Amino acid sequence: MLNMEKINRVLVVGLGHRTGLAVCNYLAGLGKAVTASDIKPADSLAETVGRLDPAVRVVAGRQEPDLLDAGFELLVLSPGVPKSIPLVREAERRSIPVIAEIELAYLVMPGVFVGITGTDGKTTTTTLTGHLLAAQGVETLVGGNIGTPLISLAGKTTGRTAVVVELSSFQLETVREFRPRVATILNVTPDHLDRYRDMEEYGAAKFRIAMNQDGGDYFIANGDDARVMGGAARVRSAVHTFSLADRNADIHYDGKSIVLRRNGGEVTIAGTAGLQIPGLHNVQNAMAAVLMTVSACEILGVAPDFSRIADALCSFRGLAHRMEPVGSFMGRSFINDSKATTVGAVEMAVRGFDGDCVLILGGRTKGDDYSRLADGLRGRVRGIVLIGESRSDFSKIFSEFNLIEADTMEDAVAKGMGMSSRGDTILLSPACASFDMFENYEERGDRFRETVRRLESGDLRWT
Repeated sequence: MLNMEKINRVLVVGLGHRTGLAVCNYLAGLGKAVTASDIKPADSLAETVGRLDPAVRVVAGRQEPDLLDAGFELLVLSPGVPKSIPLVREAERRSIPVIAEIELAYLVMPGVFVGITGTDGKTTTTTLTGHLLAAQGVETLVGGNIGTPLISLAGKTTGRTAVVVELSSFQLETVREFRPRVATILNVTPDHLDRYRDMEEYGAAKFRIAMNQDGGDYFIANGDDARVMGGAARVRSAVHTFSLADRNADIHYDGKSIVLRRNGGEVTIAGTAGLQIPGLHNVQNAMAAVLMTVSACEILGVAPDFSRIADALCSFRGLAHRMEPVGSFMGRSFINDSKATTVGAVEMAVRGFDGDCVLILGGRTKGDDYSRLADGLRGRVRGIVLIGESRSDFSKIFSEFNLIEADTMEDAVAKGMGMSSRGDTILLSPACASFDMFENYEERGDRFRETVRRLESGDLRWT
């Protein structure tokens, strides 16, 4: 195990405005000699550098291996930086430990860690799990890939704290000792194939979440996902499953309610009609959250109160940019699903529609085979509005559908109005990253929401 007390010189690779910044300031606060390296030029880092502890040295515009000649004893890698870059490969050659921020936080934070990964649904499930645990009276903190760097919570936990962590495959690539007592993989579908060689490498990164678990831990698996179940057969922890179809799963959906198998019987947790988060994918997320909550309670010696779980499930209002209703106009409803950056997420989003949906689709692709999406859209969408740099490729892939291209979000909403009829839903669910047109998916979703408000107010004309 790394002994942080004996480590003095640390290189933080990637000075992001959240994770890298938080790591630098935490380590500098401990009195470590910290250097931050980022490939971006100094002028583009000015705002972040202004929030750094003055003791942190910044190397901007370069990440060459010779930086290691300064004698660093540890590299902390920000999530967006591939471990394949020459600087990281050279650190490994020199036997300098390379860890993620998640690993650093785990080393210094007591608590019962609940780790959540998967291609889709991570943020909703992480937030919902924290909500359910708090409703049980458990001291709970939520962080990780959700937007709150885990290291920023250091010093705020005890051994009785449930630390609920959203984990991306990028963060899991460099974990060494991180051991969540409860872990889940919600699903594994094609994503980030611009970073990984193939699905096997991507899936292997996801399964690192369970590599340090043992028989006293819990692994929550999606019983409807063949890749997850195949990997679950190799974990050492106790496997519990959730399923939309298999009534023999530890928790299942019977078409109306979420039902938990427990102590040889069944407990009906809640009717899904009472959930405020729509869609079958959110039924899956809710089932996973219930299983993780019950498992964490058992580790903490807390008897789960199922009536409180039901109340908390039904009081959870969901998150921005995830199947978020944002308004209505002339009989059309508008849903912001900007966080849907994969084929699987869009497939789940449109499953509740039956030809009465206009889909806003496109952006910067991530290496997936987007032709897979066509089957899920047939009979479910009235038309597709294409946005972003993928428009040319998508116009060929989805040529069988009623298509129109748009230059801006305002143009997309206006054209979506023209393609739709009263009673339809206009759904922003892009299946792509946002970086061709926006800073991030949040900005994309915010622009969609603002555009709908302009439409409602009469400020935006669509005819």
